[in-house]
Amino acid sequence: MLNFDYLKPASLAEALALRQAGARALFVAGGTDVIPLIKKKVISPDVLISLRGISELKGLYEASEQVVVGSGVTLRELEKSPLVGRFFPALRDAVIDMASVQIRNVATLGGNIVNASPGADSAAPLLIYAAEVAIVRADGRERRLPLDDFFLGPKRVALEEDELVRALVLPKPRPGCGSAYAKFMKRKAMDLANVGVGVSLCLDDGGVCRGARIGLATVAPTPLRARRVEEFLRGRVPDDDVLREASLLAAGEISPIDDLRGRAWHKTEVVKSYLPRVAKIARQRALSD
Repeated sequence: MLNFDYLKPASLAEALALRQAGARALFVAGGTDVIPLIKKKVISPDVLISLRGISELKGLYEASEQVVVGSGVTLRELEKSPLVGRFFPALRDAVIDMASVQIRNVATLGGNIVNASPGADSAAPLLIYAAEVAIVRADGRERRLPLDDFFLGPKRVALEEDELVRALVLPKPRPGCGSAYAKFMKRKAMDLANVGVGVSLCLDDGGVCRGARIGLATVAPTPLRARRVEEFLRGRVPDDDVLREASLLAAGEISPIDDLRGRAWHKTEVVKSYLPRVAKIARQRALSD
């Protein structure tokens, strides 16, 4: 293990000031991604700045037509939150399958996003909910960025050196919308996603799709939305035939590679298989809304 200084600021302003002053300083929340990387000598920060004691990063609350989730909210808090269960079931689908309860008690939503893994389990659900990233600067100013534009590549996000993620802001789904998420894993529990599929469908009274969002993980350099599939589904009844055709379109929007998680051809087949399966759950939830 490398030597590094560990600082624990009490406020957002103090944390950002320390980051500017520190040589090779790195923010850390739960540490479930950062510490293994340090042990493997993939990264070698001189300073770790803990965000765990900062109350400004910990809220999970309704704000008019939105739900605000602080970047320091843990995965376990998301799993148990009535707000998440009510409005964002796909996000709950994702977090209950992430790692172990012990890890979920310390791992944070912000850390999962900022780590920018192509297979981040929270990414696909957040994409289908049109999440925005609330980013705060060292001078106190804040900007909002759609999550679609936040991921730049593997381990790369649209953050400047003097910025950190304060919260994720999720618009509440409209009535008649349902969503779901599932991932394919090599093991039945506590494994990373070989492929992750999130689907949101909004249906009218006749069962016709008036809006769809499809989020995919581990099939491209970044988590992505299958926009051609979304456009295809609008105005159609998402029955078995339509969903089968949608899955073929999805296979044409991805660019998987062979890696430790699986072969590219297999990931494509999983997308084709999982998208109709997840969409049917989303459709049922929409009809039950």
